[in-house]
Amino acid sequence: MPWQPFVWGGAAAMAAEAVTYPLDTCKTRLQIQGQTADSRLSAKRYKGMCHTLATVAKEEGAGALLKGLRFAFLRQATYGTLRLGVYYNLKAEWERRYVKMPLPHLVALGSGVGVVGAFLTTPAEVLRVRAQVAASPIPQHSGSEQQTSTNFPDQKHASSPPKRPLSVSRGFLQIYQTEGIRGLYRGAVPNAQRAGVVNGVEIPTYDTCKRWLVSQGLGEGDSMGLHLGCSLCAGLTSACFSQPIDVARTRMMNQKVGDGDVRLYKGVVDTMYQTVRYEGVAALWKGFTPTFCRLTPWNVVFFMTFEQLKRLDNIIV
Repeated sequence: MPWQPFVWGGAAAMAAEAVTYPLDTCKTRLQIQGQTADSRLSAKRYKGMCHTLATVAKEEGAGALLKGLRFAFLRQATYGTLRLGVYYNLKAEWERRYVKMPLPHLVALGSGVGVVGAFLTTPAEVLRVRAQVAASPIPQHSGSEQQTSTNFPDQKHASSPPKRPLSVSRGFLQIYQTEGIRGLYRGAVPNAQRAGVVNGVEIPTYDTCKRWLVSQGLGEGDSMGLHLGCSLCAGLTSACFSQPIDVARTRMMNQKVGDGDVRLYKGVVDTMYQTVRYEGVAALWKGFTPTFCRLTPWNVVFFMTFEQLKRLDNIIV
Protein backbone atom coordinates (compact mmCIF):
# COMPACT_ATOMS: atom_id res chain seq x y z
CA MET A 1 0.00 0.00 0.00
CA PRO A 2 1.66 3.29 -1.12
CA TRP A 3 2.47 5.63 1.74
CA GLN A 4 2.27 8.88 -0.24
CA PRO A 5 -1.52 9.45 0.01
CA PHE A 6 -1.26 9.16 3.80
CA VAL A 7 1.46 11.80 4.06
CA TRP A 8 0.00 14.17 1.48
CA GLY A 9 -3.46 13.84 3.02
CA GLY A 10 -2.25 14.73 6.50
CA ALA A 11 -0.10 17.62 5.28
CA ALA A 12 -2.89 19.08 3.13
CA ALA A 13 -5.42 18.78 5.98
CA MET A 14 -3.12 20.60 8.42
CA ALA A 15 -2.51 23.39 5.89
CA ALA A 16 -6.26 23.83 5.34
CA GLU A 17 -6.88 23.81 9.10
CA ALA A 18 -4.32 26.55 9.70
CA VAL A 19 -5.82 28.85 7.05
CA THR A 20 -9.47 28.52 8.12
CA TYR A 21 -9.28 27.91 11.89
CA PRO A 22 -10.62 31.32 13.05
CA LEU A 23 -13.85 30.64 11.16
CA ASP A 24 -14.17 27.29 12.90
CA THR A 25 -13.89 29.02 16.29
CA CYS A 26 -16.58 31.44 15.15
CA LYS A 27 -18.85 28.57 14.08
CA THR A 28 -18.38 26.78 17.42
CA ARG A 29 -19.25 29.87 19.46
CA LEU A 30 -22.42 30.43 17.44
CA GLN A 31 -23.51 26.80 17.72
CA ILE A 32 -23.33 26.54 21.50
CA GLN A 33 -25.01 29.83 22.43
CA GLY A 34 -28.72 30.26 23.15
CA GLN A 35 -29.25 26.82 24.68
CA THR A 36 -32.44 26.82 26.75
CA ALA A 37 -31.44 23.47 28.24
CA ASP A 38 -28.17 24.94 29.61
CA SER A 39 -28.58 28.17 31.58
CA ARG A 40 -24.83 28.87 31.34
CA LEU A 41 -25.15 29.19 27.57
CA SER A 42 -28.63 30.71 27.28
CA ALA A 43 -27.37 34.19 26.39
CA LYS A 44 -26.88 35.08 22.73
CA ARG A 45 -23.75 37.19 22.68
CA TYR A 46 -22.97 36.82 19.01
CA LYS A 47 -25.16 38.00 16.13
CA GLY A 48 -23.39 36.50 13.16
CA MET A 49 -20.04 35.54 11.74
CA CYS A 50 -18.52 39.01 11.43
CA HIS A 51 -19.86 40.11 14.82
CA THR A 52 -18.46 36.96 16.44
CA LEU A 53 -15.01 37.45 14.93
CA ALA A 54 -14.94 41.11 15.96
CA THR A 55 -16.27 40.49 19.49
CA VAL A 56 -13.89 37.64 20.28
CA ALA A 57 -10.91 39.58 18.94
CA LYS A 58 -11.91 42.72 20.89
CA GLU A 59 -12.71 41.08 24.23
CA GLU A 60 -10.19 38.24 24.27
CA GLY A 61 -7.60 39.24 21.74
CA ALA A 62 -7.04 38.00 18.21
CA GLY A 63 -5.17 34.99 19.58
CA ALA A 64 -8.43 33.66 21.06
CA LEU A 65 -9.56 32.82 17.53
CA LEU A 66 -6.71 30.30 17.37
CA LYS A 67 -7.34 28.63 20.73
CA GLY A 68 -7.17 24.87 20.38
CA LEU A 69 -5.24 24.96 17.09
CA ARG A 70 -2.68 22.49 18.44
CA PHE A 71 -5.49 20.01 19.10
CA ALA A 72 -6.84 20.57 15.59
CA PHE A 73 -3.37 19.88 14.16
CA LEU A 74 -3.15 16.68 16.18
CA ARG A 75 -6.54 15.57 14.86
CA GLN A 76 -5.71 16.32 11.24
CA ALA A 77 -2.29 14.70 11.52
CA THR A 78 -4.10 11.46 12.35
CA TYR A 79 -7.62 11.81 10.94
CA GLY A 80 -6.57 13.53 7.72
CA THR A 81 -3.80 11.01 7.22
CA LEU A 82 -6.07 8.01 7.74
CA ARG A 83 -9.07 9.12 5.71
CA LEU A 84 -7.16 10.16 2.59
CA GLY A 85 -4.59 7.38 2.71
CA VAL A 86 -7.09 4.58 3.15
CA TYR A 87 -9.65 6.09 0.74
CA TYR A 88 -7.33 6.59 -2.19
CA ASN A 89 -5.44 3.33 -1.71
CA LEU A 90 -8.66 1.27 -1.59
CA LYS A 91 -10.08 3.22 -4.54
CA ALA A 92 -6.90 2.62 -6.56
CA GLU A 93 -6.94 -1.11 -5.71
CA TRP A 94 -10.60 -1.41 -6.78
CA GLU A 95 -9.95 0.32 -10.09
CA ARG A 96 -6.85 -1.78 -10.70
CA ARG A 97 -8.92 -4.96 -10.41
CA TYR A 98 -12.22 -3.83 -11.89
CA VAL A 99 -13.36 -0.56 -13.49
CA LYS A 100 -13.85 3.01 -12.32
CA MET A 101 -15.49 2.94 -8.90
CA PRO A 102 -19.18 4.02 -9.21
CA LEU A 103 -20.55 6.91 -7.15
CA PRO A 104 -22.47 4.81 -4.56
CA HIS A 105 -19.26 2.90 -3.82
CA LEU A 106 -17.31 6.14 -3.51
CA VAL A 107 -19.89 7.47 -1.04
CA ALA A 108 -19.80 4.26 1.02
CA LEU A 109 -15.99 4.21 1.05
CA GLY A 110 -15.73 7.88 1.99
CA SER A 111 -18.30 7.50 4.78
CA GLY A 112 -16.63 4.38 6.15
CA VAL A 113 -13.14 5.82 6.44
CA GLY A 114 -14.60 9.04 7.85
CA VAL A 115 -16.52 7.25 10.61
CA VAL A 116 -13.55 5.14 11.71
CA GLY A 117 -11.04 7.98 11.57
CA ALA A 118 -13.27 10.45 13.40
CA PHE A 119 -14.12 8.00 16.19
CA LEU A 120 -10.45 7.27 16.84
CA THR A 121 -9.56 10.97 17.02
CA THR A 122 -12.53 12.13 19.14
CA PRO A 123 -10.37 13.01 22.22
CA ALA A 124 -8.46 15.61 20.20
CA GLU A 125 -11.75 16.99 18.88
CA VAL A 126 -13.19 17.29 22.40
CA LEU A 127 -10.17 19.33 23.49
CA ARG A 128 -10.45 21.51 20.40
CA VAL A 129 -14.12 22.32 20.96
CA ARG A 130 -13.67 23.13 24.63
CA ALA A 131 -10.63 25.29 23.94
CA GLN A 132 -12.62 27.29 21.38
CA VAL A 133 -15.57 27.80 23.71
CA ALA A 134 -13.80 29.00 26.85
CA ALA A 135 -10.56 30.37 28.17
CA SER A 136 -9.84 26.89 29.54
CA PRO A 137 -11.24 23.76 27.88
CA ILE A 138 -11.26 21.90 31.19
CA PRO A 139 -13.78 22.61 33.99
CA GLN A 140 -12.00 23.60 37.20
CA HIS A 141 -13.62 22.47 40.46
CA SER A 142 -12.98 23.71 43.97
CA GLY A 143 -14.94 21.56 46.39
CA SER A 144 -18.47 21.47 44.96
CA GLU A 145 -18.19 24.85 43.26
CA GLN A 146 -17.10 25.15 39.68
CA GLN A 147 -14.68 28.01 39.14
CA THR A 148 -15.54 28.56 35.50
CA SER A 149 -19.19 29.55 35.69
CA THR A 150 -19.61 30.14 32.00
CA ASN A 151 -18.27 28.73 28.80
CA PHE A 152 -17.77 32.24 27.42
CA PRO A 153 -14.92 34.17 29.05
CA ASP A 154 -16.01 37.69 29.87
CA GLN A 155 -13.96 40.85 29.49
CA LYS A 156 -12.54 40.51 32.96
CA HIS A 157 -11.18 37.08 32.18
CA ALA A 158 -9.89 38.28 28.86
CA SER A 159 -7.82 41.03 30.50
CA SER A 160 -6.24 38.67 33.04
CA PRO A 161 -2.63 37.62 32.57
CA PRO A 162 -2.47 34.84 29.98
CA LYS A 163 -2.07 31.35 31.34
CA ARG A 164 0.42 28.86 30.05
CA PRO A 165 -1.12 27.12 27.01
CA LEU A 166 -2.59 23.74 27.85
CA SER A 167 -0.45 20.95 26.43
CA VAL A 168 -2.02 18.03 24.59
CA SER A 169 -0.98 15.46 27.19
CA ARG A 170 -2.12 17.65 30.11
CA GLY A 171 -5.45 18.31 28.41
CA PHE A 172 -6.11 14.60 27.95
CA LEU A 173 -5.08 13.90 31.56
CA GLN A 174 -7.31 16.58 33.08
CA ILE A 175 -10.39 15.43 31.20
CA TYR A 176 -9.66 11.83 32.15
CA GLN A 177 -9.27 12.77 35.83
CA THR A 178 -12.51 14.78 36.01
CA GLU A 179 -14.77 12.86 33.60
CA GLY A 180 -13.10 9.52 32.96
CA ILE A 181 -12.61 7.82 29.61
CA ARG A 182 -16.17 8.76 28.63
CA GLY A 183 -15.19 12.42 28.85
CA LEU A 184 -12.51 11.90 26.22
CA TYR A 185 -15.07 10.31 23.93
CA ARG A 186 -17.90 12.73 24.70
CA GLY A 187 -19.83 13.21 21.47
CA ALA A 188 -17.97 10.39 19.69
CA VAL A 189 -21.13 9.14 17.98
CA PRO A 190 -22.20 12.48 16.40
CA ASN A 191 -18.55 13.19 15.63
CA ALA A 192 -18.29 9.93 13.70
CA GLN A 193 -21.69 10.45 12.07
CA ARG A 194 -20.78 13.95 10.93
CA ALA A 195 -17.48 12.68 9.53
CA GLY A 196 -19.36 9.95 7.71
CA VAL A 197 -21.65 12.55 6.13
CA VAL A 198 -18.83 14.98 5.29
CA ASN A 199 -16.53 12.33 3.85
CA GLY A 200 -19.37 10.57 2.09
CA VAL A 201 -20.16 13.83 0.30
CA GLU A 202 -16.93 15.80 0.17
CA ILE A 203 -14.37 13.43 -1.38
CA PRO A 204 -16.78 11.65 -3.77
CA THR A 205 -18.12 15.03 -4.94
CA TYR A 206 -14.60 16.18 -5.71
CA ASP A 207 -13.69 12.94 -7.49
CA THR A 208 -16.97 12.80 -9.44
CA CYS A 209 -16.81 16.46 -10.53
CA LYS A 210 -13.21 16.03 -11.59
CA ARG A 211 -13.97 12.85 -13.53
CA TRP A 212 -17.01 14.38 -15.27
CA LEU A 213 -15.31 17.65 -16.23
CA VAL A 214 -12.32 15.79 -17.67
CA SER A 215 -14.63 13.46 -19.63
CA GLN A 216 -16.42 16.50 -21.10
CA GLY A 217 -13.15 18.07 -22.13
CA LEU A 218 -13.74 21.02 -19.78
CA GLY A 219 -10.48 20.70 -17.92
CA GLU A 220 -7.16 18.97 -17.97
CA GLY A 221 -6.64 16.26 -15.37
CA ASP A 222 -3.98 18.20 -13.49
CA SER A 223 -4.90 21.87 -13.96
CA MET A 224 -5.30 24.18 -10.99
CA GLY A 225 -8.51 25.61 -12.44
CA LEU A 226 -10.05 22.14 -12.46
CA HIS A 227 -8.95 21.52 -8.88
CA LEU A 228 -10.38 24.88 -7.78
CA GLY A 229 -13.79 24.29 -9.35
CA CYS A 230 -14.14 20.76 -7.99
CA SER A 231 -13.06 21.77 -4.47
CA LEU A 232 -15.64 24.61 -4.44
CA CYS A 233 -18.37 22.09 -5.26
CA ALA A 234 -17.11 19.75 -2.54
CA GLY A 235 -17.14 22.52 0.07
CA LEU A 236 -20.69 23.64 -0.74
CA THR A 237 -22.20 20.15 -0.65
CA SER A 238 -20.45 19.10 2.55
CA ALA A 239 -21.57 22.27 4.36
CA CYS A 240 -25.20 21.78 3.34
CA PHE A 241 -25.40 18.13 4.36
CA SER A 242 -23.38 18.20 7.60
CA GLN A 243 -24.62 21.28 9.50
CA PRO A 244 -27.46 19.82 11.66
CA ILE A 245 -25.37 16.95 12.96
CA ASP A 246 -22.42 19.30 13.43
CA VAL A 247 -24.53 21.42 15.81
CA ALA A 248 -25.46 18.30 17.80
CA ARG A 249 -21.82 17.17 17.89
CA THR A 250 -20.55 20.53 19.14
CA ARG A 251 -23.13 20.73 21.94
CA MET A 252 -22.48 17.19 23.12
CA MET A 253 -18.71 17.68 23.13
CA ASN A 254 -18.97 20.92 25.07
CA GLN A 255 -21.15 19.19 27.68
CA LYS A 256 -19.08 18.57 30.79
CA VAL A 257 -20.27 15.73 33.01
CA GLY A 258 -18.33 15.53 36.26
CA ASP A 259 -19.24 15.51 39.94
CA GLY A 260 -22.54 17.32 40.40
CA ASP A 261 -22.97 18.19 36.72
CA VAL A 262 -26.28 17.48 35.01
CA ARG A 263 -26.19 15.60 31.73
CA LEU A 264 -28.28 17.72 29.38
CA TYR A 265 -28.01 15.70 26.18
CA LYS A 266 -28.25 11.92 26.06
CA GLY A 267 -27.43 11.31 22.42
CA VAL A 268 -27.60 12.69 18.90
CA VAL A 269 -31.36 12.30 18.54
CA ASP A 270 -32.01 13.76 21.99
CA THR A 271 -29.71 16.72 21.29
CA MET A 272 -31.44 17.49 18.01
CA TYR A 273 -34.88 16.99 19.57
CA GLN A 274 -34.18 19.37 22.47
CA THR A 275 -32.61 21.90 20.13
CA VAL A 276 -35.66 21.92 17.85
CA ARG A 277 -38.12 21.83 20.76
CA TYR A 278 -36.69 24.80 22.66
CA GLU A 279 -35.02 26.82 19.91
CA GLY A 280 -36.77 25.89 16.68
CA VAL A 281 -35.69 24.01 13.57
CA ALA A 282 -33.50 26.91 12.45
CA ALA A 283 -31.26 26.29 15.47
CA LEU A 284 -29.94 23.15 13.76
CA TRP A 285 -28.40 25.48 11.20
CA LYS A 286 -26.73 27.85 13.66
CA GLY A 287 -23.31 28.82 12.42
CA PHE A 288 -24.04 27.81 8.82
CA THR A 289 -22.49 30.96 7.36
CA PRO A 290 -19.09 30.47 9.04
CA THR A 291 -19.37 26.74 8.32
CA PHE A 292 -19.85 27.45 4.62
CA CYS A 293 -17.23 30.20 4.62
CA ARG A 294 -14.81 27.82 6.33
CA LEU A 295 -15.51 24.57 4.48
CA THR A 296 -15.28 26.16 1.05
CA PRO A 297 -11.77 27.64 1.47
CA TRP A 298 -10.84 24.59 3.57
CA ASN A 299 -11.63 22.32 0.65
CA VAL A 300 -9.89 24.64 -1.81
CA VAL A 301 -6.68 24.71 0.25
CA PHE A 302 -6.91 21.01 1.06
CA PHE A 303 -7.53 19.58 -2.39
CA MET A 304 -5.23 21.99 -4.21
CA THR A 305 -2.42 21.28 -1.74
CA PHE A 306 -3.08 17.56 -2.02
CA GLU A 307 -3.01 17.69 -5.82
CA GLN A 308 0.21 19.71 -5.90
CA LEU A 309 1.89 17.29 -3.49
CA LYS A 310 0.76 14.43 -5.73
CA ARG A 311 2.25 16.20 -8.71
CA LEU A 312 5.56 16.65 -6.90
CA ASP A 313 5.72 12.94 -6.25
CA ASN A 314 4.43 12.14 -9.73
CA ILE A 315 1.78 9.68 -8.53
CA ILE A 316 -1.67 9.25 -10.04
CA VAL A 317 -4.61 8.58 -7.72
